[in-house]
Amino acid sequence: MNPAHRLVPFPFRIAGLLVAAGLLLLAAGCSGNPKPTEFSNPRFDFGFVQRVAVLPFENLSSDRQAGARATRLMITELLATGALDVVEPGEVQAALGQFGTRVTDPSSEQIVALGKSLGVQALILGSVTQSDTLRSGATAIPVVGLDVHMVETETGAAVWAASTVVKGESFGARILGTAGEPVSVTTRRAVRDVLKTLVQ
Repeated sequence: MNPAHRLVPFPFRIAGLLVAAGLLLLAAGCSGNPKPTEFSNPRFDFGFVQRVAVLPFENLSSDRQAGARATRLMITELLATGALDVVEPGEVQAALGQFGTRVTDPSSEQIVALGKSLGVQALILGSVTQSDTLRSGATAIPVVGLDVHMVETETGAAVWAASTVVKGESFGARILGTAGEPVSVTTRRAVRDVLKTLVQ
């Protein structure tokens, strides 16, 4: 037999096929989430928005850290786009302090006041609608849902909104015998999922 055409030993061929199958299933698991639901006001000039503030996300899930996690990742991902300036969280908290209570769904008057106080053209508000961990055999599968919207600060009107539910990968983890992805990774993917409908 020509040395250049030696057959790969059977066990190695099986291992290679399993790895390839696992990678394909991993890709399938990550791409199986539905597209986000979105709204964009066609009459609003988004070029007007140069600086925004992200208010603390409301947490509607049983995961006590979900709201803070989503807020932090939203700020980071917005900055990463390079499209907008984002107010530091400490400044936002100080501005919210003028109302005396924790504000996650401000009135139109409060939105206008925050816009003047922070020098922003828009606010990003949101809620974590789901942050759970499902079990598939021995694999933990995180599921994260976000509902996010932008309001302009001249009148307090909503100009953009998007919601999504993202399920962490599971097929590849089961095939390759690895742990499922951390909930922080799934949350980041959910944040990117909604932001891609706002920032091109």
